[in-house]
Amino acid sequence: MAFDGFCIKRIVYEYNELFKDARISKIIQNNNFDIVFVIKKGKDTYNLFASANPSMSYTYLVKDKGEAPSAALNFCMILRKYLANGKILNVAQKGNERIIVFEIEHLDEMGDLSVKKLIFELMGKHSNIILTDENDVILDSIKRVSVLTSSLREVLPKKEYFFPSDLKKINPFEADVKKEIESKIDSMTDEEKSKLSVSNLLIGLFEGVSKNFAKEILFRSNVSDEKINVVNKSATDAICDSFEILLKECRSFDRFFEYKKDSKIYDYSSFEMKHLNESYDSKEFTDLYLCEYLALFYSEKHDQNVILQKSNDIVNLLNSHISKNKKKEAEWEKELILCENKDELKKYGELLKAYSHSVQRGKSARVLDYYTGEEIDIPLDENKTVIENSNRYFNEYSKSKRREVKINELLDETKKETKYFEDLLLYISLSENTSDINQIRSELYNKGYIKKNLLVKEKKKTSSIKHYIYDNNYHIYVGKNNIQNEEVTFKIATGNDWWFHAKGIAGSHVIVKSDKDNSATEWDMPDEMFELCGALAAINSSHSGLSKVEIDYTRKKHIKKPAEGEKGMVIYHTYYSLVAIPDISRFNLTSVNS
Repeated sequence: MAFDGFCIKRIVYEYNELFKDARISKIIQNNNFDIVFVIKKGKDTYNLFASANPSMSYTYLVKDKGEAPSAALNFCMILRKYLANGKILNVAQKGNERIIVFEIEHLDEMGDLSVKKLIFELMGKHSNIILTDENDVILDSIKRVSVLTSSLREVLPKKEYFFPSDLKKINPFEADVKKEIESKIDSMTDEEKSKLSVSNLLIGLFEGVSKNFAKEILFRSNVSDEKINVVNKSATDAICDSFEILLKECRSFDRFFEYKKDSKIYDYSSFEMKHLNESYDSKEFTDLYLCEYLALFYSEKHDQNVILQKSNDIVNLLNSHISKNKKKEAEWEKELILCENKDELKKYGELLKAYSHSVQRGKSARVLDYYTGEEIDIPLDENKTVIENSNRYFNEYSKSKRREVKINELLDETKKETKYFEDLLLYISLSENTSDINQIRSELYNKGYIKKNLLVKEKKKTSSIKHYIYDNNYHIYVGKNNIQNEEVTFKIATGNDWWFHAKGIAGSHVIVKSDKDNSATEWDMPDEMFELCGALAAINSSHSGLSKVEIDYTRKKHIKKPAEGEKGMVIYHTYYSLVAIPDISRFNLTSVNS
């Protein structure tokens, strides 16, 4: 289900039930778009998350407050000034739009009670979080919008706040749906009817109607999404009846539905989406708040989006270096081709030296090649003697040989560097939070690839290695970057623990320990453990998209670090191999800290 007006209606109902008369104890602005309000009511504490991110604008309850920057952002300071310890009087929705308004009572500078309005506009690229006084004068917003940015309205301090959709759409909960639809169709010209579909009519006429909601109406009405000019009165009546039934379902807040396919969550809805029942497994929830469930649905996507934004500069840097290195490699490959004739230069020098007594000065010398038994012509510099020409060829041979050695060294170094950058791109994709990204950023800074002023200044937070427990006995650790791989292999693992890695490609180090076996002696595992660890190594590798991945595995005691090796680099000679399928869905893994 889209995060539409009907979803917002359910969330507003839940927020009123949870937060009415509660107080805002803490406000954290994690980044330029996201804010977490820590709300306390009696003994209960809630973390209310809201995002004005243009690509992912949502609000729901989260368990983790997230990482707060060491210095609060300006809008966060404004919110703290006016809303800290404020009492939530009411939560309302503007019509059926994706707009939530919190009325919050607090003490002003004079010690008098005052009311402020905190407004979440969750409307895609137009999303915003706005603070106004009780007279709807804007105090500030998370995104300031000037007349240069928008011709519809300004969102700036001291400007009057108004809803951008006023007088444009109809609230379906406060209207005669059938009358409004029929009136709209009657007012349209034949040309307009031939261009507008039924679904777009519903979306454009009523507040909060999404494509999914319109699709469900058409499915229940048994009407295809035709242009208005081919829809008869019977079909229109069926559409109106289905619309009314759905509105009735949306007024009830006692249940919502989840839809899955192949054990993965596909969608959710505050009403039954019958058009999904045939293709998806549905589950009805009656004892869970939708605003809590949404954290399961959106938080992972949101975290990945934040990570993408946080890592964008690193990704661009790495891609730029990779592109430059590829060009260098291509140029050096061409130069190596030119060095391939070095042996011919040496042969010319030897032949001229051997026949110096019989060869005369000139532009060329015809001599017998005693290597092949055939006569060949050797180009000469007519201004030099035969011996001088011979020495010239020997010098060119020596230069070409030295150049070939040097180019091969540079080519090898560049290829290693390119692989290092490609490995980091993989580790960025495996990152689960900004701390993981900052570890990679720190590594690049220490190696001199980025400047110090590019480092993000945040409160120190440890980046967690993935830790799983299987069968209440086996502890599995998975690194997500070079620093974590180093720790997994050389600090967490001991001599007889099992170690796994995708063969010959970039990937995570995976080790498994057992509580029941003596680490001082060799111990074995059931076959399913080798399959599981191999699958984890495959999933966390650059070949995770393949159906099968070859995995090397061995005891940790056989793993060595090269004398001058980079972090995460290892060598091993005693090992076994298996072919793993990058899928762990059949294993009942318990995640400890990820």
